[in-house]
Order: sequence, then structure tokens, then C-alpha cells
Amino acid sequence: MSAETKFAIFGKYFYYDLKFVLKAYNKKQSKKYFKFVQKHKDKYYFLTLVDYEFYKYLQDKNFTSKEAYLSFYAYKKRKKFTAMKVDEENFMPIFKNHLDFKNYEKNFLQVKSAIAKGRSYQVNLTQSFHFDSLLDGFSLFNLLTKRQDTEFKAYIKDEGREILSFSPELFFKIHKRKIITQPMKGTSARSKDLNQDKKNKLFLQKDVKNLSENVMIVDLLRNDLSKLIVKNSMKTKLFKIQSYPTLHQMTSIIKGKLKKDIDYFQIFKALFPCGSITGAPKLETIKLIEELEARKRGIYCGAIGCIHKNKSKFSVAIRTLEKKQDYQYSVGSGLVWDSKLEEEIKELELKTQFLMPKNFYLFETMYYKKGKILFFKEHLQRILNSALKLNFNTQKLIKDFQEVLSYKSNLKEFKNFNIQALNEKLFHKNHSFFYPSIIKSHHKQAIFKLILQKDGNYTILENHIKTSDNNILLLSDKPLNSQSDSLYHKSSLRQIYDQKAFLWKENQCFDIAFFNEKNELCEGSRSN
Repeated sequence: MSAETKFAIFGKYFYYDLKFVLKAYNKKQSKKYFKFVQKHKDKYYFLTLVDYEFYKYLQDKNFTSKEAYLSFYAYKKRKKFTAMKVDEENFMPIFKNHLDFKNYEKNFLQVKSAIAKGRSYQVNLTQSFHFDSLLDGFSLFNLLTKRQDTEFKAYIKDEGREILSFSPELFFKIHKRKIITQPMKGTSARSKDLNQDKKNKLFLQKDVKNLSENVMIVDLLRNDLSKLIVKNSMKTKLFKIQSYPTLHQMTSIIKGKLKKDIDYFQIFKALFPCGSITGAPKLETIKLIEELEARKRGIYCGAIGCIHKNKSKFSVAIRTLEKKQDYQYSVGSGLVWDSKLEEEIKELELKTQFLMPKNFYLFETMYYKKGKILFFKEHLQRILNSALKLNFNTQKLIKDFQEVLSYKSNLKEFKNFNIQALNEKLFHKNHSFFYPSIIKSHHKQAIFKLILQKDGNYTILENHIKTSDNNILLLSDKPLNSQSDSLYHKSSLRQIYDQKAFLWKENQCFDIAFFNEKNELCEGSRSN
């Protein structure tokens, strides 16, 4: 048992007082542990992780995996969960790769070919990308919960991986012998304009493609559910629209009454994986997905839930982050014969939006003197370094400042300098750190502010140098978070610095200095 699993979150509850963990690596162990859970579900809350690849246990009794594709965490207690406040500006994901649209197009065409040949009639094709963040996983979970607080959110950390799920989709829930599934198929974007938002929602309700996708999956789940429920007990309610901060989603509801003595292993054998994240027909489409995606989905598209007493509830693990060395996030969409590549790509991008920080720009403030700029090349290198990590377009900036970027750097001259000597060398005795400027000013001295937008457009603003005769340095009473991503990029996300900036702007002090939570002196609001 890992100490990291001492608590977990699912839905509106915080689970704690962990007693034991069960992990299955094959079909035999899975049946054994489901039977154990069924027997002891009155004593514990069994938080359950089911990786997508669990279907391999169901299909092949001889298959054994190196990682557990089924895990039960037996908690004794739970309480209501309230997300803690985490500053939005702490999260600026550093992307290691992005959605690969060339590869997606290749797979998209292969799906179309498979549909034309009758191998499948709907395929849920997915892609993943990776990013890093300095924020610890639980802080990131709390931050993202504020953005997308879904009914089936989940967090758990165990044995080298961390799961942060914000799934809006119900896989199934059971109360006594009543079972409900609610597949989600059909997506449209939200709009800040209320009239346009209503139009987008109405479009989703009427769009033939989205309706047909939804009906295909409903038919699949009705067929799966029929293996478990009493004859003539099935009821279906089609095309309900659920709205979230960045998108509208279409769901349908299927209900039924379970046959007597149906157990959880039988339920998963009949229903898993959920048809909404495979396609139809299920078994052949799963094979096709495995051929095209050539990767493990992991917890993504699996199931996360809780079993306790005569109730259980499981999500389809979409909108889910899995962290090992870094964070992996996957998105997908259902492809049918009349799917259009451009529309599917837009849907994938839409499903990543809740991860992205609000609009911001990168900037550098540069000292100009007599036609030259201090550390011009280094300023450009710093903004470009941040831009590449944060997925900004850099082509125009690199092209326009190619000459400056080719200058030879003189930074080696700084070695072993103290602050006073550095100040003397930079501003009084040596101009070798000033590079010729292609930006000109009518003044002998000025401050240039270079602003880079995400789309690659940039502007340069000129400000007069205002001298200050105030030598007071104030200390902020609000510490910096040493795990904040924003500390490593000079951007417009700087609320903590700007809150008291009026003090130095009004010459009440020279600057405001910040410590972090470790009592380390870091920087000023306008100076290093």
C-alpha cells in the first residue's frame, strides 16, 4: 500500500482512512477481487480505477499485464470535498508536444476507409499530448476543478501515477437493482455571446450528424445493457443537452432493472469499455483503434467510480490527466461516414480549452541608450524560450530580429562579479553589453517594452525613464508560490506584482520585494 493513496476524491466526496488496496493483473484476479468487493461493500467505500486496457482481461483469460488494469482502494470514511483556492496564474503548462494533426489526418482517412468497407460504422479516434507544470498534482486538481467542476471529478495518487479527472460523462450508476447509463455523444462550442450560445445549443439539438452519432451509441449500449436487465424493463430518453464552461454536450439516458444475482464482474464484462469511447460494432472497432492509435490509453477512456452498500457510480474517464514523468492529456471524437476533418480537429481543440490559461502575452522591458539596447540579444532569447515552451508562434519575431540574435554574447564577462561591480561595469564603464538597436528613439535614453502575443504578432512600446529619489524597499506580506509556473516567464499574468505597484508608481517607495513560502528572497515587483 502506498502512503500516497491515503486519500482520494470522487464526485463531491473526499475519501480517507485507507485500509487496503487490491490490484488485478489478469482476468482470474479481477473476478476474485470483484467477488471480494461484492462481499465487503457494506464495510468500505471501494474507490475503483479501471484502465481502458482492462478489456484485454475480459477478452483473454490468459492475458496478464505488468501494470494493474483494475485497482480497488478500500476507504473507511468520507466527507464532503471543498476545493481549495489556487491562484490561476500559477498554472502555465509547458508543452512537450502538441496534437499531431498530420498523424490524425492519416488515421482519419483510414477510419473512413474502414467504414466504407463495412468494418465499423463509428470509431472514437483519440490523440494525446504531454506537458509539464511545477504545480503539484493536487494543487492543479483544485485549480482545474474551479474551471470545470464536473459531477464525476476524481483525484488519486498511487505507485508512480497521479490521476486528475474532470469527466462529465456517466458510465453507469446502480441503486439496488436499478441501473442507469448515460452515453455522451455530440459536441458544440460555448459562446460568450448569449444569442450565439443559444444558437450553438440549438444546432447541437438539430444537427443530423450529432444525432446519428448519439443514436448509434445508444443502440450499442441498449444491446450491452440487455444482457444484464429484466426483459421489457428498458427505458430510453434521447438527446439531452448538458452545458459546461467551454462546450455543450449531448447525452441520452438508458435505464433498466438488473436481473437477480448479477454481479459487478458480469456488469463490466457486458458494458466495458463504454461504447461512447470505442464506437460500433464494439469488438471490431476496438481492434481498429488498437491498430491506429498504437499506444495505451491508460485510465483515459476507462472508468473511475465508487462501490458502497447497494449503490455504485462510475464515470467514463474522459477529460482526464494521467501523470507519470509528465502529464498526459488525451482527446477524441466519434468519426462516422460523413465526418469532416476540419470539424473533428476543431472538436479536439475545443476539448483541450479548459486546460489552457486565460489569454496573456509575454513581454520584455529593455533599456535603450544612444541607439543601443542593453542585453538586446538576451532579452530576445528569453522571450523566445518562453514562447516555445508555451506554444506561442515565434516565426515573425525570429525573422525580424535575426540580425540581433546572431550577435556574439558577452555574458562570460560577468563571471565572479558582485552586485556593485556588475552595476559599475554595466552602466558606467563598459558598453560591450549594449547591442546596436534596430528600434530607434528620439530620446537619448528610454525603456522599450516588447510585447509578444500568442499568434506571433508583437508590438514595441516606448516609455520615458522616470528617475526615483526614493530608496525605500518595501516587503510584500503576500508570499510567492515557489511551484508557480508563472515565475519562470515574464508575462501579463502578474496580479501578485501589480496589486501594490501604485506605491512605486506614486514614488512612495522604490520597489516592493517578495519572499516565497520558504522565506527565500526572490525579486521585486519591477526589479530582479
